[in-house]
Amino acid sequence: MIHFSNVSKIYENQTALRNITFSVEKGEMAFITGPSGAGKSTLLKIIYLSEKPDEGSVTIAEWELSKLKESSIPFLRRNIGVVFQDFRLLDNRNVFDNVAMALRIRGMTEYDVKERVMEVLKTVNLRHKTDSFPKALSGGEQQRVVIARAIVGEPTVLLADEPTGNLDSDTAAGITRMFKEINAKGTTVLVATHNRELFRNTGRRVIKIDNGAIVGEELG
Repeated sequence: MIHFSNVSKIYENQTALRNITFSVEKGEMAFITGPSGAGKSTLLKIIYLSEKPDEGSVTIAEWELSKLKESSIPFLRRNIGVVFQDFRLLDNRNVFDNVAMALRIRGMTEYDVKERVMEVLKTVNLRHKTDSFPKALSGGEQQRVVIARAIVGEPTVLLADEPTGNLDSDTAAGITRMFKEINAKGTTVLVATHNRELFRNTGRRVIKIDNGAIVGEELG
């Protein structure tokens, strides 16, 4: 599903990723861990095409990113849901509209938008917050809105960048359970985190990265 082969990324004189090779199989849930600045976010940015590698090749499903036409990028991005650490919710839109935006951009009918959004909000236990605005929500609730927004388009891949960085331990545990439930439905999930509690005793593969390089692998 996701394959990196000898990938390197350099910003000016700083190497963010060096000779990265790894794979995440279809339907797998895996973690990327390492200290701040290790290269985790850069790795995810390459997957959702916010950045391009300077060396090596990246393949997502059947797409080799270096050979991808500009016109095909939006289609690939529709298949990738992203959960950002800083939420990136629109403060002037309520929960429903924040989640519905991606579907409306695709031209889905309002009836189908409502049906799908309400289904997803039920999944993340937020149907009762449909009309609330982000500033009226707790940090955990805002993160669940972000997850709903990421999965509403039924992506084949879900990426999460430090998804529990600003949350307390109990709320973080709930977010992790949610990722497991999403994965159980067939979505490939890749979570970047420095928090070892997220993958402890999960039995999932953990890829360790430091100073831009993979330094080991273990089971959580």
